[in-house]
Amino acid sequence: MENEDVKRLAKNTVTLFVRMVLVLVVTLYSSRVVLRTLGFDDFGIYTAVASVVVFFGFLNTALTNATSRYLAFELGRGDTEQLKKTFSMAVNCHVILAVTLWILLEVGGRWFIGHKLNVGPERLQAAEAVFQFSLLTFCIGIVQTPFQANIIAHEKMDGYAVLSVLDSLLKLSAAYLIALSPIDRLVSYGLLLFAVALVMLICYMVYNAVRLKDTRYRLSWDGKLVGQFASYSGWSLLVNAAAVTTQQCITIFLFNFIGKLASAAIGVANQVSAGIGMFIANFSQSYRPQIVKSYASGDLVYFHRLIFSASKISFILYLLIAVPIVANINFVLKIWLGDFPALAPSYISVIVIYYLFDSFQEPLWQAVHATGNLRTHQIMIASIKFLAIPAMYFVLKAGHSGAAALAVWAGLNVVCAIARTLYMKHLINLDLKAYLSRVVLRITVLFFAVVPLTFWIARALGSNWKGFLASSAVSVALVLAVGFFFVLNSNERSLLKSVPILGKLIV
Repeated sequence: MENEDVKRLAKNTVTLFVRMVLVLVVTLYSSRVVLRTLGFDDFGIYTAVASVVVFFGFLNTALTNATSRYLAFELGRGDTEQLKKTFSMAVNCHVILAVTLWILLEVGGRWFIGHKLNVGPERLQAAEAVFQFSLLTFCIGIVQTPFQANIIAHEKMDGYAVLSVLDSLLKLSAAYLIALSPIDRLVSYGLLLFAVALVMLICYMVYNAVRLKDTRYRLSWDGKLVGQFASYSGWSLLVNAAAVTTQQCITIFLFNFIGKLASAAIGVANQVSAGIGMFIANFSQSYRPQIVKSYASGDLVYFHRLIFSASKISFILYLLIAVPIVANINFVLKIWLGDFPALAPSYISVIVIYYLFDSFQEPLWQAVHATGNLRTHQIMIASIKFLAIPAMYFVLKAGHSGAAALAVWAGLNVVCAIARTLYMKHLINLDLKAYLSRVVLRITVLFFAVVPLTFWIARALGSNWKGFLASSAVSVALVLAVGFFFVLNSNERSLLKSVPILGKLIV
């Protein structure tokens, strides 16, 4: 059984990697088109206005985590009837959440935009219109999440990959259509993204109905499941609230303290970090269901082995894309966007460091959710993350740069990583000595073997194609070589060799 799980994990990893490459290319190109069409000012306004809606995304994320965990848990237990009830109740809860947030944000969001964001009177009407479309898009996304979570829990990564690529292509089409719209371009962009969200919701619902018949929705109500969702989501809510609130405060703080160009810069930085983060997110989607299922079935040996392996591979994948981009960030932004906000390179560099620690901590975080015992972990991590909000505010208030504020945010994430690792000894009986020697020490050696040389080559050859290609080639070669022969163990190397196509390249 474990052998079949490993093969499925390998297949899903490759599928999601291909999906990620396609989505990343389309997403980055779409951002280039949108930025050029809207301009820095309107793009900055869109980023700030949309953040008001996304600010409340932690509520949806918390409920989505509960949905993913309970669906995977019931699949691991093999309880078909409970699986059907869980999915149906997840859909009910997400619809209720979407309606509730729409009502709350309709009132509070418009007030915030009109009185707290520094949007000039000449663009206030457009900003309010964008807010309405962003709110509708956000609510549709909430309703879509249980259908998406169900696909991932069933490990149907081929279907998920196709739907994700379709979503990206539709958004690219929307980016091109902005220039052809007879109405305000900023408003048009909001309207088109709403249309894309609606189409994708229908696609996810149809896929679930046709391909996942064991979880077809049926109208029902189970108060016990609601209580379980509420309890689990309540604790999950803490860290999600801290993360999303902090990220959106960054955008709002930069917009108010520094101006529209800083908001545009953080918007570009978020696009780049989101693109790089796709590597980690895609890989986590391949192993996340198996972490939960192995814990639910009591296979704790595979559970711990998967955490170690996933941590190392996740870090390798992150370095593979992040190092060449950051080492050549000015050149990459010039090729990607042409003109770009001057503050974007420094913002991107700090954000990449922030997510560097998340890359190998993600499996530990997934293990916490697999156990269902969230309270202590969530309180601890959320308390640390919330400290970033007043810290960043006072840094900017004192006249320091946006990069300095982001550095405070990144520093506190390092503290979170240390605290989480130590706590896992208690929660899942993590062997700290083995984890530090087999994971942390090895990926640290990999980091210092790759980063200094890559940056030196990039600086020596200059911001051009020669410098980019040479430094990227060296970086990729070092990451793959040191990662394969030093970071991974013999079992993990054998797993990679068993993957179709990839195995032939390695051999």
